[in-house]
Amino acid sequence: MARIRLDQAALNRTMRNASRTRGDADARAVVNRAKVLAPVDTGRLRASIRVERRSFFGLRSRWTIGSDVEYAPMVNDGTRPHLIRPKNAKALRFKMGGRVVYAKVVKHPGTRARPFLDRALREVARARGYDFKLER
Repeated sequence: MARIRLDQAALNRTMRNASRTRGDADARAVVNRAKVLAPVDTGRLRASIRVERRSFFGLRSRWTIGSDVEYAPMVNDGTRPHLIRPKNAKALRFKMGGRVVYAKVVKHPGTRARPFLDRALREVARARGYDFKLER
């Protein structure tokens, strides 16, 4: 009779590495898709999209995809109407219709959301048959 001895620790390492490799590939796919979907003015936002993997006790990995550009959340999520006030001067200065305008307060109408990160995750997850939830 043939006997097989199962090395549980080796099996766990193999499964963990396989899922980590697949997770890394999936996360890269989301990053690549987000870069395609990101709105471009200067290209700074698109170039800043990155993935970070964290491992908890070497067992469970979590991938975070995002940008360190300060305006990335405002582009992805949009903004509500708000007031803009000067921080280091008495008035704001900007051009409007070819003229220089000064104002103490400006009523910004807000911006519509351009959810490039959310859309990239949805598209890649759907294509690979995953369920997911967005964390805010």
